[in-house]
Amino acid sequence: MPSLNRLAGAGALAAAAVMSVTACASSSSSTSALAGQSPDQIVQKSVADLKAASSVRISGKVVSSGQNIAVNLTDVASQGCQGTIGLAASATSTSKAVTGTADIIEADSVVYMKLSQSFFTSAGLPASDFSDVSGKYIKLASGSNLASFAQLCDPSTLSTAFSKQDSGFVKAGTGTINGQPALAFKQPKNPSNGTVYVSDSATPQILRIAGPAGQGSIDFSDYNAPATITAPPASQIIDGSKFGL
Repeated sequence: MPSLNRLAGAGALAAAAVMSVTACASSSSSTSALAGQSPDQIVQKSVADLKAASSVRISGKVVSSGQNIAVNLTDVASQGCQGTIGLAASATSTSKAVTGTADIIEADSVVYMKLSQSFFTSAGLPASDFSDVSGKYIKLASGSNLASFAQLCDPSTLSTAFSKQDSGFVKAGTGTINGQPALAFKQPKNPSNGTVYVSDSATPQILRIAGPAGQGSIDFSDYNAPATITAPPASQIIDGSKFGL
């Protein structure tokens, strides 16, 4: 079933888009719990808190190069992640539009993905091509493009991506994110990075990363909530290497 490889490119794009998007801010005045600390210090503390988190939920939608990507994952440190990813990819000169959702589990460094039937049908694949995998978790090879979603599955890995650009911030207002008071920060030298929202609390946490207008946002919530990740039952797993995945 080599034609399934068309779906792998979409998976890699989704992972890259979620990692790269960063928002717009509202402005108001407040007495901050972080008064006296510089924007860079606050953002760096929030990145460190993400790195140390035992678990975190990431959810939201981003838009990149005609791709609409929705993500809702619970990450658990040293275990993996579990949740759903949705993709609506526009047609290109070399591929058809692809729309669908995927249930994803990463456990013990192995990625399993169950693709919705709409993924296959919108890609124009005949039923005979996907009947074996429909309703099953595909066990992905470590080198598979779809396995690149695993970069979203560990709080420490996410924090490493953020810490590459965690300086040069200025305050860009305040707001409320999911009921929590937040401070907004931008990087004037990197305007395409948008804004990061950090909780206005003694222990600052990243609450939202949102891209410039029209590019969507990703929320971070449920820090350190009890959670456990387990692999799917063997009866629900199919080896993706049979299909080049």
